[in-house]
Amino acid sequence: MNNDENRPLRISDLEKISGVGRSTIHYYLREGLLSPPRRTGKTMAYYHAGHVEELRRIRELQEEGYPLTIIKEMRDGSRAWMEGGGQEVAPFADRKLQIMDKAVEVFARKGYHKARISDITRAVGLGHSTFYLYFPSKKALFIECVDQVFQAMFSGVWEEIKHEKDPVKRMRMRAEVVLKSHPQFIDILQVLHGTMEEDPRLESKRRDIYASVAKTVQRDIIKAMEEGIIKPINTEIASYMMVGWLETAPLLLGPDKGYTADDMLDTLETMMSYTVKRSAT
Repeated sequence: MNNDENRPLRISDLEKISGVGRSTIHYYLREGLLSPPRRTGKTMAYYHAGHVEELRRIRELQEEGYPLTIIKEMRDGSRAWMEGGGQEVAPFADRKLQIMDKAVEVFARKGYHKARISDITRAVGLGHSTFYLYFPSKKALFIECVDQVFQAMFSGVWEEIKHEKDPVKRMRMRAEVVLKSHPQFIDILQVLHGTMEEDPRLESKRRDIYASVAKTVQRDIIKAMEEGIIKPINTEIASYMMVGWLETAPLLLGPDKGYTADDMLDTLETMMSYTVKRSAT
């Protein structure tokens, strides 16, 4: 049996065993879907049992609904595919997660408008046209991973900020991170705000993200009230006002107005401390 499995096969043998026609086998070879045969001359090529297994796997994936372009991506993305006894290839869902993971990095670093599909496909090793088999558009991809984008932007940053004891200074530090280090955060907020009528999912995402950011700010406001730094106010309204302030602050940072991020932050800190100072006089 082992001798039969290891014996060299001519293409006529491969056709008979696999049930795949010669022209299809040649097409798979040209497209890189099938391992090259061992050639002993210009016209003589020998195949083996591994080729039979590869053809079986291609047919199996096609019957599951995968187009050949995706099967090619599966093969390219898994060195172990059909080696070592026929190991499984990475499924479609895994490839999609790879795209999303890289998209999170790109969106977090560049924001929405500056991120290009080619930035993502190049990093994943995916053909540009093949991208659209996974996602119909950049916006669709963005919707899928926007939550992780914000986590990636600020991972590690909040841990450093929370060690600041003064809650007003802590709020300033949060705003400083956004204005100076992550202007793409505002870009993404504006995308969510500007396109929410086109896709109800964006409105839901926008509400969730605003609520998450506002709750973080709200905790600082409550702490400042408890320590007597600011007088009692509606903390939820105040926290949402601050998130809205972050979203519109860049309008004053352009060349027309000429303000700096520090000008904005100084004003914010003064506003947050002013009520107690005024009531004490």
